Amino acid sequence: MKKSVLILCATLSLSACSLFPPPYKAPVTQGNLITQEQLSQLQLGMSESQVTYLLGTPMLRDTFKPNEWHYLYTSLYPAPDTPKSAAKDLVLIFNNGVLTEIKNN
Repeated sequence: MKKSVLILCATLSLSACSLFPPPYKAPVTQGNLITQEQLSQLQLGMSESQVTYLLGTPMLRDTFKPNEWHYLYTSLYPAPDTPKSAAKDLVLIFNNGVLTEIKNN
């Protein structure tokens, strides 16, 4: 009798946890938010300073490939009003300080 009451109490107390709503998770965004307008203004032949003025500083500059700039954007737990970036992984390649290649992954 005592075991059945203990099992019944344990079952009811564990099932009561599912009645609560899930906890709030704040949206976390990291990186460079790039708009479609900024992407359309980006052109081959621009200098490094022009690209920095247009897009801001890159999220990642590889030590072994200093002419390759990475603009990344991630969003964890996005809300409906969280802004979306036009480019989640934008790679810009420079040659002698001039933009020569654009890769939008």
